[in-house]
Amino acid sequence: MWDRTRSALAADLINDRLPFGSTIYQRVQERLRDEILDGVLAPGTRLKIGELGTRCGLSHMPVREALQKLEGEGLVVVLPNRGASVRQVDASLLVHVYDVIEALDSMLTGKAALLASDADMHHIRAAQLAFDRAARQHDWRACLASNDAFHRAIHAASGNHEAMRLISTPDGLIRALRSRLGYGAERLGAAVAQHAAIVDAIEARDAVCARQLAVAHIDAARTDLVARLAELDKPT
Repeated sequence: MWDRTRSALAADLINDRLPFGSTIYQRVQERLRDEILDGVLAPGTRLKIGELGTRCGLSHMPVREALQKLEGEGLVVVLPNRGASVRQVDASLLVHVYDVIEALDSMLTGKAALLASDADMHHIRAAQLAFDRAARQHDWRACLASNDAFHRAIHAASGNHEAMRLISTPDGLIRALRSRLGYGAERLGAAVAQHAAIVDAIEARDAVCARQLAVAHIDAARTDLVARLAELDKPT
């Protein structure tokens, strides 16, 4: 598990997929998240700051910050006098993470229905159409990017930057899981219809309907991802 050289992992951190300008701790966070979700770091594995720092060729500070962020995502457990360890990624974790997303996303969607400008609607519609195209082409990786853009456009229209900051942590975990597990056979078509209904409610300035549709959308996404995780866990 720890047999990779410092230079090899340091090169990974430099050449990973995060955009240029991302902080060192974000790169460490992304790398450790990948290894947890890929099973390289198994549930229960101790994550010692000193060992990780040596492995990454970094000081303790960015490693400590990365572990704190992963604790916020629910992937790492930090106990007094015992340090950090990898948490089991299971259906219970996903249900709880989606509870947080549902509460914040539905609130932001309702606010967007009240506050969205013409420019906001242009961005929301553009992201919606991009998702539709990706879904028709069964390009689920493009769906991931356009779905993220769609929800970010709605959230931005709400004007609530504090809530947007809060939702970014659980969203990061869900995006990482989706990138590995993809979508169920019926999920993309259902999401296309759900997105269209949400946009219509926002354009109609119907905040109550927009919130209800957002809740139903998140519930459906949760059900699909939990099912995908269960398929992964089935013995072969």
